[in-house]
Amino acid sequence: MKISKPLVVLIALLIAVLSACSSVGGGSGPGGPSGAGGASGAGTKVAFVSQVEGIPYFAGFKAGAEQAAQQLGLSYTQAGPATADSTEQLRIFNSLVSQGYQAIAISPLDPNSMNPAIAAARKQGVHVITADADAPGSEREVFVQQATDQDLGFAAMDQLAQAMGGSGQYGIISGAPDTQTFNSWSHFIQLRQQTKYPNIQLVGGLRYTASTAQALQEAQNLITAYPGLKGIIAVPSTAVPGVAQAVRNAGKTGQVAVTGFGSPKTAAQFVDSGVMASTVLWDVPKLGQLTVWAMKQILDGKSFAQENPVSGLDQPVRFDAASRTLVMGPPTVFTKANIGNYNF
Repeated sequence: MKISKPLVVLIALLIAVLSACSSVGGGSGPGGPSGAGGASGAGTKVAFVSQVEGIPYFAGFKAGAEQAAQQLGLSYTQAGPATADSTEQLRIFNSLVSQGYQAIAISPLDPNSMNPAIAAARKQGVHVITADADAPGSEREVFVQQATDQDLGFAAMDQLAQAMGGSGQYGIISGAPDTQTFNSWSHFIQLRQQTKYPNIQLVGGLRYTASTAQALQEAQNLITAYPGLKGIIAVPSTAVPGVAQAVRNAGKTGQVAVTGFGSPKTAAQFVDSGVMASTVLWDVPKLGQLTVWAMKQILDGKSFAQENPVSGLDQPVRFDAASRTLVMGPPTVFTKANIGNYNF
């Protein structure tokens, strides 16, 4: 059948429009409905794959990352699964690789499952780094770390011990069992307790969760199983509201102390009401800024110095060449006195 020339032109235009709508930067991003945010800015395309979108923590990360990308002339995209799903996270990462992103940062839920994908991306010339959580056995080029795992674990245990009065039983509600960062924090929590607080005892073992609802259930189980429980540490940010709500529901406010690694916006209502003694974290938007800066350094072929001044950060960022890790700085403790000063 003979097709007129104007019709051919019209068909070509329609194809171009449809192709543009399906690319990263469209309404649903590279992860489809569960991928969050589109591209912002113009220039070299970089991306960050979070552990889970739709929570204040990674919203704060995105705000800082977008600010840095604008300053550095980069096009930034952030995407992640709607729930803590390592299979979906892997799919989103591979989608970004196939769409031509020159540098991708990821906070891996399951380092082992990500290692082959990172290796494949590197073979295609894509720069890959980890941020927020690491995949130490992978071919990532650098890990952007918020604070050392030891400093974070020690700080959380110190906060809980103070709230518990230095004695009693406590529990740990962690995240996915194969998340290396959460396991490392939990290790240093226990190490601090064993070496500095001999009158405090861990009960119930490590309890693993993948959502706020699971954390709520595990905390309820822990409170029921150990009536004398005096404290709980919620490791991932998603566990913090579940654990705090379980203590509130049980009428144990002031009897079971809670701390953990929750963002200020996540923990504020519980800190203000006295359910939580504190939350230990870091300045998340600045972590986003540092992550984008690190990708820009790599894209420009620049090496990291032992001490690195970074625009927007208050102090130079240390680089450990042996582990290829950039450490942003010490943890921050948020209490009723300062938690209202932070918007992430």
